[in-house]
Amino acid sequence: MSELAKEGLKLLIPYYYKSEEDLLNEAFRIVIRNNPGIRIELALELYKSKKASLAKSAEIAGLTTIEFKEILADRGIKREIEGDEITEIDDKIKEVFG
Repeated sequence: MSELAKEGLKLLIPYYYKSEEDLLNEAFRIVIRNNPGIRIELALELYKSKKASLAKSAEIAGLTTIEFKEILADRGIKREIEGDEITEIDDKIKEVFG
C-alpha cells in the first residue's frame, strides 16, 4: 500500500468509520458491486468450497440459478446435488411401502 493510501486511511477512519475493518468491509462491498466478473468468481469459489449453496452462489453472482448452472457447466465444474443420501431415500421408501 502506498504511503499516500496509508495516510488517507489514518485521516478517513476517525471521521467516517468506526474502525479500519468497517472501511475495508465497505471497500470490499464496492469492489464486488461494481465488478460483475469478480462477483461471479467469488460465487464460484464459495460454491466449489461448499461454503454457499447453488441458490446462494447464484444470488451472490447476481444471476439466476439457471444462468449460474450454465457457468458451472461451461467451466466444467460439477454440480453438487443437494438432498438426502440414497440410503436415506431407500429407508423412507421401505417405511412407506414396507
